[in-house]
Amino acid sequence: MAKKVRIGVVSPVDVAFPTIGDAFERIWPEAVPIKLLDDSLYADFIHGDFTVDARMPDEAYGRVAALLRYSRDTRADGIIFCGSVFGRLVEAGRAGFTIPVLTSYEGMIEEAFAAGSRLGILSTAAGTVRCLSDDIERYAAARGLDYTIVSRVAEGGFQKMLDGDVAGHDALVVDAAAQMTGCDCLMLGQFSMGLVPAKIADVPDRPVLTAPHAAVRKMKSLF
Repeated sequence: MAKKVRIGVVSPVDVAFPTIGDAFERIWPEAVPIKLLDDSLYADFIHGDFTVDARMPDEAYGRVAALLRYSRDTRADGIIFCGSVFGRLVEAGRAGFTIPVLTSYEGMIEEAFAAGSRLGILSTAAGTVRCLSDDIERYAAARGLDYTIVSRVAEGGFQKMLDGDVAGHDALVVDAAAQMTGCDCLMLGQFSMGLVPAKIADVPDRPVLTAPHAAVRKMKSLF
């Protein structure tokens, strides 16, 4: 029997796991996701309004790198990191790895630019918009791409998700999405938003992209 591919799924919040699990079930059921949760990252480095410092402390970089190493050492064949505001830390922490390690947004950003240059970002926390915008800027600069961003924050949505009010969270996201029609794609900023697209009204030529499903698609393509 062929060995099943094992993918480490590292997250600072447990609300990301249902969406990444759904992505694996739909896109890559043959793979085995192995979850690793460390909510100290949010407790210690995310402010109460869900923003982050422009430059996170070295300790945060060290902890993320340690989590990636631990996941690798559990015989993971690849790793997906689910924390939306930790992209730079993952990029630094994966240096020297011989297995693929994806940030939250890499796959989604690739799919967004394939859809067009007018990029819509919908988030439930303002800090996520800044972090995703920064990741897009680095991606575009490295490839000489032009783009524009339209963003919106579904205020209070992330707290509702943390409080277990999934219906309230989804309603805020759906309402905000209905107001973002002038873009070539709609990127949902948090992994915890990954199950909402089924509730969002279709808009012609505006695909709705989620970080977990794009990440699983990209990781699968690497195998």
